[in-house]
Amino acid sequence: MRIFKNLNKGFTLVEVLMASFIGAMVIGVLFAVFSAGNDLYEVKRTQADLQGQARNALDEMSSELKQATRASNQTPSPNLFFPTSPDNRNIDFCLPMDLDANGYLTNTNGTIEWDTTNHIQYLYNATGRQIIRMKNGVDKTLANNVLDVRYIDITYDSSLAINELKIVLSLSKTTPHGRTMSTAATATVKLRN
Repeated sequence: MRIFKNLNKGFTLVEVLMASFIGAMVIGVLFAVFSAGNDLYEVKRTQADLQGQARNALDEMSSELKQATRASNQTPSPNLFFPTSPDNRNIDFCLPMDLDANGYLTNTNGTIEWDTTNHIQYLYNATGRQIIRMKNGVDKTLANNVLDVRYIDITYDSSLAINELKIVLSLSKTTPHGRTMSTAATATVKLRN
């Protein structure tokens, strides 16, 4: 007696459908994980970009403002100036300069020499969302994505000394996935006496 084996080896329609369904589920889960990871990457990259811009802008402004003054009685005045609140988003100041070429920032009387002909301005451009440094008609962008900037002195914050200035900077940016990220940074600068 001969026994014949079933030579029809293959998958049934139900098995093929089940395998396709399971494969589609695995691909869907992988896509969801990838999409969430990509979104998290964009959020972190945007946060790092905003924080870096804020830090760089505050560092650059602080290094120049440390050389400025509010206490000089010289004419023309080199004193730091900014409008009163609520428009304290721009600032104007002078830096010391060796005007008599003696190798020092002070003259023979010991008075600081100020470059009063070349004022520096930090201007907030609300339309372009930028902070711009302007000197002699030449501008330089210090930060983009700026939501707001405030310059605060003892007039608005009694915890500050007469020669201190607080800079409050807020930045905001939307990620490619539509999430809006924001950051704020503050620096307190001690001005030259």
